[in-house]
Amino acid sequence: MKTISETLQDHSEWRELALPRPGSGRALRIELQRRLKDSLFKVLQEIERVIPEPLTQEHAVVEALDPSRKYAPDLYFAYFSLLESMARSDALAVVQRCKALRDCLNAPYCDEFEIRQGVDDITLSFTRARNNAAESDVNRADFSTSGLERRAQTGGDFSAVDPSVAQTAGRHCAATKTLIAARYPDLADELDSIVSVVQLMPPSFSAEAASSLSSFGMILVRPLQHASEQHQRLFYFDRLVHEASHLYLNLLMTFDPLVTNGSALAPSPARQTLRPVKGVLHAHFVFFRLLYAYRSAPELEGDAHERGRSAESAAHLPIGALPLSFHTRQAAYAARFMQGDAILRSHAEFTERGRIFLESMKEAVQHV
Repeated sequence: MKTISETLQDHSEWRELALPRPGSGRALRIELQRRLKDSLFKVLQEIERVIPEPLTQEHAVVEALDPSRKYAPDLYFAYFSLLESMARSDALAVVQRCKALRDCLNAPYCDEFEIRQGVDDITLSFTRARNNAAESDVNRADFSTSGLERRAQTGGDFSAVDPSVAQTAGRHCAATKTLIAARYPDLADELDSIVSVVQLMPPSFSAEAASSLSSFGMILVRPLQHASEQHQRLFYFDRLVHEASHLYLNLLMTFDPLVTNGSALAPSPARQTLRPVKGVLHAHFVFFRLLYAYRSAPELEGDAHERGRSAESAAHLPIGALPLSFHTRQAAYAARFMQGDAILRSHAEFTERGRIFLESMKEAVQHV
């Protein structure tokens, strides 16, 4: 089997990256972390030009970073927020962000899977981004203000999730990982490689879930409450696979953009509004991965007499309005996948690797 570096260089090999395969997620993450480490050195050099103190200790800590271990989402967040402050030429923010980066470098790894329920800069950043506008992109963090300012702008009542709710969520996340390991070990290997934290969000968070390269390894989930065990099992399975798919595609797209007109607007298979082509590709890939995961998880079907909607009727339901019905969601994802394929072929301008990647998804679905 080729190394991941050889796979990334060989255009034809990108057809092997649409579906999980053993070791790929880990190898891709390590390659990303090597690049992040190199970039951190350059960022520190740039900062030393504008602040009076040398960053000798920080250079030493970055030098000691081990890319084979999972970097904590907090480290990615500190890095991206520092870049944003530098781009704005905000000297005060750079100093503040540099301190945050220094704190993260003292505990840079997240080797074990975690369920978090507290409030930090990452959760506040996503909440502010979501509340900024009705059509804001929940998968993009907002670094524009400090944590204290974000608390004020989100109402100051952004409290941690109740421990009993967190316990239930943790139990179902663990059950999801166990189910995937039994039914789809290659996907389980990928999840273990790229997902390190599930951050639980309070009811005030308007999205069901979110993720971003800016906090790579973290999935934000608003816990489902007042629902049956069956519905909770399906909910966490669906959300974890969904957001892990975003993380994986974000990871791939750091090596090749896949599309060259990512900011151009196009119809979306997931929303009723026009979306950037890059977002349409994300939605398409998520539906692809959900289809495969659902086909490998018959235990989640629930009542054998459950009546799901037809693919035609499910295709017209907004994603946010889909019921927690295994069959309805499976039908909807199949319909949306076909819509996404047609939209991308009409509106996207693909790189050579991107075209191969698109074709491999279509072929995989047709052969199941």
